[in-house]
Amino acid sequence: MIENLSKALAYFRGLLLKRKVIASGPIKSYGGIVIRKDNGIIRIGAKSTLWFKVKLVARSFTDGKPAVLEIGNRTSVGDGTQIHCGESIKIGNDVLISWDVNILDHDYHSSGGGKVMPRPVVIEDEVWIGIRCLILKGVTIGKGAIIGAGSVVTRDVPPYTFAAGNPAKAIKKMPSWKGSFDEDS
Repeated sequence: MIENLSKALAYFRGLLLKRKVIASGPIKSYGGIVIRKDNGIIRIGAKSTLWFKVKLVARSFTDGKPAVLEIGNRTSVGDGTQIHCGESIKIGNDVLISWDVNILDHDYHSSGGGKVMPRPVVIEDEVWIGIRCLILKGVTIGKGAIIGAGSVVTRDVPPYTFAAGNPAKAIKKMPSWKGSFDEDS
């Protein structure tokens, strides 16, 4: 009974959240969500979940072009995770993002006082990102990849690969947490 009530409240909070984001269907929100948009668009797919104290920021650093943050269907964004988009962050379907993860497509500053230069981040379908990871600008994480806890991802991770460390390095090929695997990847 209490579990059903908690889930119903999460969907209700998701309805309230739809005033600030573009949602393609029902979403769940467990509270304390911070949404900041400055010439930005935030899209969240159906049946996705935002856990406690998630922060989503879409603040454009390109003249006249909005920052676009997209989160796919059935994706879970864990407690305290922050996603800062200055141009483009695209997170696929069926992605698990654990708690206290930071994803940024820019540095919020530039060397030498010049213009901030964002570079797109792409997290493909069925990716699992462990706790307290840092995903930096210009990175693509391939379908089915798993990123170990505490990793700092500074370069692309191939599909169906377990990567970990600082900086994150490919450790081994493996099926995704959902069980899919493409031998040719």
